[in-house]
Amino acid sequence: MKRKFMQMTFLVLIVFLLSACGRTETFQHIEVFVTETSEQNDEGYYETTGFKKVNVITTIEEGNNHIATDIKAIEDFYDLDGRYIKTEIIHSEFNRSKVTNVEDGDERKEELQEPSTILLPDETVDHFQLENMTEEEEEKVKNHVLSFMNKL
Repeated sequence: MKRKFMQMTFLVLIVFLLSACGRTETFQHIEVFVTETSEQNDEGYYETTGFKKVNVITTIEEGNNHIATDIKAIEDFYDLDGRYIKTEIIHSEFNRSKVTNVEDGDERKEELQEPSTILLPDETVDHFQLENMTEEEEEKVKNHVLSFMNKL
């Protein structure tokens, strides 16, 4: 009887330890913003070349043994005068093992020739971020960005 109890306790302990090793937390951020773009000039200084409007879904998964990021974005690029240049659809994935420190990643990108971001002002702005989006707005941006991922 005592031996059976010890075996059962040992088995429960192993199951508990294995389940603790497999726990992961996943966070998802949906953002809508405008930011400056810049390029390095011949002297090595960065100068502002325009701005881009961005809709992005960033997913981060972290476990005891790994961290993974998944970024899906639509970026509309404009020059300093607010003239549209191009749109990039981007899907970037990155994984790193905390055990072996092995890193792996991939990025796919496709260029479009029409503005494709949503929920951003039409006028030229240097910086803008849509704060406190409603659940409905977040869902709208998420569905919109995901609908472009099949173009990659």
